[in-house]
Amino acid sequence: MNKFIINFTPTGMVPSKEMNQHVPISPDEIITEVLEARKYGISIVHLHARDEMGNPSWQ
Repeated sequence: MNKFIINFTPTGMVPSKEMNQHVPISPDEIITEVLEARKYGISIVHLHARDEMGNPSWQ
C-alpha cells in the first residue's frame, strides 16, 4: 500500500467570504472544517493567518 501525506489548507491565502461564503474564517469554522476533513485522511493542516477583518495577514 502506498502512503500519502495529505496537506489540508481550509482557509487558503486569497479567498474571502465575499468571494466564497463557504471559506472558513473564524476559529469555530476552521475547527469544523478540519474535523470534517479528518474523515478523508488528512495528515497536515496548513493555515494562513487572517486579521480581525478576515483578510490575509503576513504579520
